[in-house]
Amino acid sequence: MSGSMSHVAGKTVLIAAAGCAPGVVLAQGLARAGAQVVVVDREDRRCQALARLVPGRIETLALDVMRPSVCARLGDLWGGTPIDVLVHLQPLRMAGRLGAVTMAVSALTRALRPGLAAARGRVLIVNAVPCAGAEAAERACRLGLDHLGGYLAEEAGGALPVHTLRLMRAAGAGKAAALSVLLDPALFLGFGLAQGGGMRASSITVCAACD
Repeated sequence: MSGSMSHVAGKTVLIAAAGCAPGVVLAQGLARAGAQVVVVDREDRRCQALARLVPGRIETLALDVMRPSVCARLGDLWGGTPIDVLVHLQPLRMAGRLGAVTMAVSALTRALRPGLAAARGRVLIVNAVPCAGAEAAERACRLGLDHLGGYLAEEAGGALPVHTLRLMRAAGAGKAAALSVLLDPALFLGFGLAQGGGMRASSITVCAACD
């Protein structure tokens, strides 16, 4: 994925609901690759911990992006400032509220559409494959989230690529080792696919810890 890494420097990446283990991997990896990363989480202490990982490269916003009204206000404040990649981690950070997550991901994507359009940016939704024995409601919600990217891309008239990264729980590996595989597919979906006429929605499944 070295080709993807070369496109990261100087880009703006906003990570929603970043206060989880995958948020650490993505924020730190993207910032070290040269991106300016904005981490958003309802808990300021988690945001500040992320900012300390790569000082000067990670900015913080303590906001509850599970609330559509907050998403709308953020969009009003952000305006047309370019966003190259918007990463949604709500399906992992708020795994017990998957119905609300669907609404929140949609609301934030719509609110930040002007900034994404200004950069010809992309959206990445990070979901989890249901574990064995998961209840029917979780399975249905996760399946809906897998399809959400395509619907959001269609809603934007095909002008906004929305990709999905699905995490399958790793067996027999420590969390740090399992999470280390997240960065490369995130770089590929966020920066590696061909611009202009490329895929508007796609999905990749990787084996990684998802909590």
